[in-house]
Amino acid sequence: MLEQRALGSVLTRHGVVTPEALEPLYAQQRERAVGLMELLVQSGIATDVSVARALAAECGLPFLTAVNAASVSLPAASHLPIGYARSRRLLVTAETDAHVEVVCADPFDTAALDDVRAIFGKPVVAQVAVVEVVVDAINRVYERLETASELGGGEEHVAEDDEDILDSDDDAPIIRWVNSLFSQAMKERASDIHIEPEEKEVIVRYRIDGELYIARRASRQFMSSVVARVKIMAGLNIAEKRLPQDGRISLKIAGRAIDVRVSTIPTSRDHERIVMRLLVKANTLLDLTELGFADRDYHLMNRLIAKPDGIILVTGPTGSGKTTTLYACLNKINQPNVNILTAEDPVEYEIAGIHQVHVQPKIGLTFASALRAFLRQDPDIIMVGEIRDRETAEIAIQASMTGHLVLSTIHTNDAASAVARLTDMDVEPFLVRSTVAGILAQRLVRVLCPSCKEPYEATPFELEQLGIDEVATKRRAERQLTRSYQVPDIEYQPVGWTGPGLPTFYRPKGCEQCGGNGYTGRRGIYELLIVDDGVAGLILSQADAQSIKRRAQQDGMDSLRDDGARKVLQGRTTVEEVLAATQEDTHVD
Repeated sequence: MLEQRALGSVLTRHGVVTPEALEPLYAQQRERAVGLMELLVQSGIATDVSVARALAAECGLPFLTAVNAASVSLPAASHLPIGYARSRRLLVTAETDAHVEVVCADPFDTAALDDVRAIFGKPVVAQVAVVEVVVDAINRVYERLETASELGGGEEHVAEDDEDILDSDDDAPIIRWVNSLFSQAMKERASDIHIEPEEKEVIVRYRIDGELYIARRASRQFMSSVVARVKIMAGLNIAEKRLPQDGRISLKIAGRAIDVRVSTIPTSRDHERIVMRLLVKANTLLDLTELGFADRDYHLMNRLIAKPDGIILVTGPTGSGKTTTLYACLNKINQPNVNILTAEDPVEYEIAGIHQVHVQPKIGLTFASALRAFLRQDPDIIMVGEIRDRETAEIAIQASMTGHLVLSTIHTNDAASAVARLTDMDVEPFLVRSTVAGILAQRLVRVLCPSCKEPYEATPFELEQLGIDEVATKRRAERQLTRSYQVPDIEYQPVGWTGPGLPTFYRPKGCEQCGGNGYTGRRGIYELLIVDDGVAGLILSQADAQSIKRRAQQDGMDSLRDDGARKVLQGRTTVEEVLAATQEDTHVD
């Protein structure tokens, strides 16, 4: 945009105002942080029409006294979000094979014009109108867009977010390129898209089954255009390139509704880095039976979520599938006669029959304040995305003690450490002992492609690494399971191997079915700690996490590595996957 004194020079040159009249306005402009054009009009020194005419004449552009909103092309206008159009006072009115047409209030806002040029991949032909005329036209056009969307489109082209990008016939190369990133990511089952500036090129990487792969490269000259396109889709400020920004995009790909969480950060390479998390909406919730629990742990989880009160915690690092597990639990117990409320950051999947709240700490809607409000909403079951502080923990405990079942997550390495984490938050041990019913630790491991996995004979060293050598197997077989770990009609089989010979393991190979990487999807490995009398006594005596874990394992709890070893023996994953996911897990018998 034009610097204020430069703007004054333009207006003076075109006879709109005298230099003497401008000097006091410069001082006011600095004190009040108000634009010079606004001050000129407010003070009556100049009219908005005379100012706009002068700007148009300086740029050699046509000046419009009115904009016919009915003649504006909705497909063209829909490429800019309404928030961006209003903030930049710019409306896209038409698109031809050769150029795109806009009307704007400030023709010196070259950044906005550059954004439009990048989005459409065509030259921009601009016209100028006064602010009120442009804003009125924007309101009318986007009202038409909203109406067209509500009516299913009719003869009009609806807003871009409502269109399946695979059906898009847009000719703009940048739009096609960005759309192809999303469609290809969905085909390859990517959970994240990384757009990263390098010294001479742009690299796009997909995260598939937890691993990053380079998907494509492009010339660095396109980076600005790609960033502008993504930021406009996410409703972000294109002009702000110095600060991190977060936004969201709603897409439809091959008939599937996709929610995209967008994060940008500035880098030392003079370009922004973008990471986008892809979340498929609706009908994607896993059932509890699909999470990969061993039979006994599955029935123990069923027993826990059937309780009328108490706290169930799911723990593990970021990206270990904790939220998916909580959703599967809620899906299992979601019934018309049960009132379920959730507080999440953000709401990743919408579940029919469950009332979900997206916490927003910036406006005071925290996990703690949401929980406090939930207690006045007559809930049966409450899910809180994460217990991060003492206040949230205390309200969760209060909810549990007043007859509610509470499900939540907490960040620790294993199940036993969750107890120490709560006491570190100054929660009294007797409250932990009396409210926490069970703690589930989990990790994700990649699942071998069933079409191409290769069998091989395991080595004694691999068995020892997994803790399923002959000595460890005999030790597990000697355990006496407590009542808490016993499940009727299920005979517990300790994980291990006693021969004869060595077991058959599998390794990845790669084929067309799995895209050449040897894996198809991920599943969890689990460690389920039941707070029984033995563990409860250790909690009351403030024993350390290792002591609690040792007691739970002696009573029959399988560790993360135990469950991972079971899945290696079943041919579902590899030794390397389990060892990588359980680096901090050690046997403490």
